[in-house]
Amino acid sequence: MLAFLHTARVHVETFSRLARALDDEIPVRHEVQESLLAAAVAAGTITDSVRSATAAAVQALANDGARVIVCTCSTLGGVAEAVPVPGCVVMRIDRPMAEQAVASGRRIVVLAALQSTLQPTVALLHQTASEAKRSIDVVEALCERAWRLFERGDHPGYIGEIARTIEATALPGDLVLLAQASMAPAADLVRHLGIPVLSSPRSGVEAAVSRYRSKHVGGVSRGRE
Repeated sequence: MLAFLHTARVHVETFSRLARALDDEIPVRHEVQESLLAAAVAAGTITDSVRSATAAAVQALANDGARVIVCTCSTLGGVAEAVPVPGCVVMRIDRPMAEQAVASGRRIVVLAALQSTLQPTVALLHQTASEAKRSIDVVEALCERAWRLFERGDHPGYIGEIARTIEATALPGDLVLLAQASMAPAADLVRHLGIPVLSSPRSGVEAAVSRYRSKHVGGVSRGRE
């Protein structure tokens, strides 16, 4: 099966819909562990206990039959991706988006509602740029008020605040990278700006489905295994 590891229940519907639209014959499982992100946010960093708990969640999904595991949390994506699981691809949802951003050649405005998400996202961009032998210009934009709205369950307010931050921060010629999957709907609210806005859900699921098909037919995947 193709498994998604989430840290917010709101992601289940989004990723179910995307997976079905791409290939409704692939068996999909969603595992929600909100405590993983909550612990990282409370500590202000990725602690050893968070790493261990994330690794245990990934391993449990593999033991249950997952052949491709996608971590949809940008804060923990790198941690999940580093878990060695023989015979299973483990990927972070934002890697395909980062590759697209680096290839654009534009200044990249990274927008996050959590401080804990900025560092791993920016690190991923620099890693991707290094692998591609490209130089990048990255601007970080933190929108903490938006996260407070998210935690209260005010998703329209959350998305609206993200959109306002984009309008206040991005310049013509920039590319905006939405660091958290939950931010994706904000792209529709700023379409009038004419600035490219990348979000991770669709590109990440497309990559995951491609890797699942590769493994399912006995091909060799290029994911981290």
